[in-house]
Amino acid sequence: MNRKYVFALILIVGMMYGSVAPTMAYTTSITVTGATFAFDISHGGYHTTMDDLSPIMDNLTAAGNTVLLINETWELPDAVDALFLIQSDDAFTAAEKADIKAWLGLGDKLLIAVGDSDYGGYFSPDPINSVLSYIDSHLRLDATSIEDPEFNDGSAYRVGANELGYGDDLYDDLVYNLTEGMEAGIILHGPCAVLAFDGTYYKDLRLGKSVFPSILEVLITYGRNATSIDSDVSDGDLDLYAGETGYIPAVVYEDLKDLNDSHLIVGGEAFFTHYKFMYDQVTENGIYNDGVNYGQMFVNNIINFFVKTPVDTSYEFAFAVIPLAIIGAVYVLMKKRK
Repeated sequence: MNRKYVFALILIVGMMYGSVAPTMAYTTSITVTGATFAFDISHGGYHTTMDDLSPIMDNLTAAGNTVLLINETWELPDAVDALFLIQSDDAFTAAEKADIKAWLGLGDKLLIAVGDSDYGGYFSPDPINSVLSYIDSHLRLDATSIEDPEFNDGSAYRVGANELGYGDDLYDDLVYNLTEGMEAGIILHGPCAVLAFDGTYYKDLRLGKSVFPSILEVLITYGRNATSIDSDVSDGDLDLYAGETGYIPAVVYEDLKDLNDSHLIVGGEAFFTHYKFMYDQVTENGIYNDGVNYGQMFVNNIINFFVKTPVDTSYEFAFAVIPLAIIGAVYVLMKKRK
C-alpha cells in the first residue's frame, strides 16, 4: 500500500478513536489491587443494569481486583472487602441481614448503602433501612426528594451535591481525604437525603444540629438552595427534612465501632453507578460546573482510603523461612568440616 494512504488511514483511525474516547477532565484512578468487591443486585433496585455498573466494575478489575455480582442467589464470602447495596426494593431476609452483620464483624469492612428519591412513591427506603437497623447503625435514608434550582445539571432534580463537609470547623481529616482533589461536587440524579436515628427519634444532621459527632461524619451536602420535598405526601417520620432548604446531608459516614471498626457510607443516590453519568468525570448535560463532575474521583477516593491492598502472606512466609534455611545450611556445612 502507498505510504501516503497508510498515513491517511492511521490519521482517520486516530481521529475516530479520539471522538469516542472518554473525556478526561482530571486524573484519578483506583490504586487498590488484590481486593474483593461485591455488588448486590439480588434485591432488585434501580440503576443496576450492567451498563450502569460496568464502568466501576471495569475500573476495579483493571486495577487487579476481584468483582463479585450477587445476583439470583445471596452469597457474601468472608473475603469480600467492600459491599455495595444498590437502592434495593426487595426486602432482605433475616438470614441475609445476619450475614451482613457477621461479615462486618470480621473488621475493617466497607459497606456502602444508597437510596433514591420518593418521587411518585416508586422507591421505598425500607429494605435498606431494615439492614441499617439490624446492624445497629445510626443512619437512615429519608423519604423525600431533593431538588435544587441553583446547582443542577439542567433540571432541579439533577442535583449538584457540592458542599464538602460542614465548613472549616468540621472539615476533618476524613472529609479531606475522601474529597481530596475535588474542586466541586458530584451529580446525584433524583436523590433523597440522609438522617440519623438515636433508637427513638430521627435526627436532623444539618449544620448546628449534628448528632453522634464521634461516629458520624457528613461528607457531602446538597447546596444552599436545595430543598427537601415530600413528593408522595406520606408525611411520615422519615419526612423529617420535608420543606427544609439548605445544606441537607447527601452522603454520610459512620464508624461501626461495635462491629470491629468496620465502615459504613450511606448516600441519597447510587453515586457509584454510571446512571446519568454519576460515576464519571463529566456531567450528562454539561451544565453543572461547566460539565465537570467529581463523582468518579469521590468514589475512587473512598475505595482507595478504606480498602487496603491485601498483604501477600506467601512472601511473608518466604522471608520468614529463608533465614532459617540459611542458618540450617551453614550448620550442615560446619558439621561436615568437623
